Amino acid sequence: MNDNCQLRLCCHRPSLPSGAEMSDASNRIPTYVNGLDQGMQGGIPQGHIVLLAGASGSMKSSLGFSLLYNAVREGRASGIYVTLEQGKKSLGGHMANMGMDVDDANVRSSIAIIDLADLRVQLDARGIDKEVDWMGQLIKQLTNYRESIGFDILVFDSLGAFFTLTKMDNPRDEIFRLFEAVRRLGLTAFFICEMMGEGKNQFGEFGIEDYLSDGVIHLTMERTGDSIQRKLAVVKMRHTDHVLGYYPWTWDSGTQHFSIDRGF
Repeated sequence: MNDNCQLRLCCHRPSLPSGAEMSDASNRIPTYVNGLDQGMQGGIPQGHIVLLAGASGSMKSSLGFSLLYNAVREGRASGIYVTLEQGKKSLGGHMANMGMDVDDANVRSSIAIIDLADLRVQLDARGIDKEVDWMGQLIKQLTNYRESIGFDILVFDSLGAFFTLTKMDNPRDEIFRLFEAVRRLGLTAFFICEMMGEGKNQFGEFGIEDYLSDGVIHLTMERTGDSIQRKLAVVKMRHTDHVLGYYPWTWDSGTQHFSIDRGF
């Protein structure tokens, strides 16, 4: 990977040392979804690996970016957003249209966006894409960033696109390899994935993603007649007493936060 794939590097307060492997339930990363954090002991345990799973259009990317964005604005963390679904400019424009100030100096200096799709195109043009150990290169790059700039949060958008792009022989083994590397780095990570399988009730393409992760947040789109309502549920969250059930959720561009409606 090279510097052309990166939007910005970030400098911020010191974070957990590289190699911290255990999640920390006493320290939590808020989701910044009003009504949700209050129903899960303040947020997601630091060091957890969480799936953001749902159908296309369920706002998985928006949730992932917004929680990183708001953590940066509050000075809690900095992070890296790895994108394969959208280019850097498209992603930034989408979030700006939602009301997020992506040009804020603190945001610009504390969130780095890595466009793996752009790198894939560059390597393909050079005829060397099939020679690349994609997972090894990704883990190496994350390790280098962790050691050099000390980021705390990783948002990976998305697992399905990554394995489609790289065409690995043993994707299940590679998912385990990636998750273990992220745990060793002590990151709090959010991996975006689609609902797959018959009935679209499988979290991720390979059927193991939810077992290997510490948490699963499921985003749905429910149709009633001509109306569609988005809903959110915490299906799984280790070391956390969390609410159960699917709740309507909406975005407020004024506050730049999502909210769930728990009916009280």
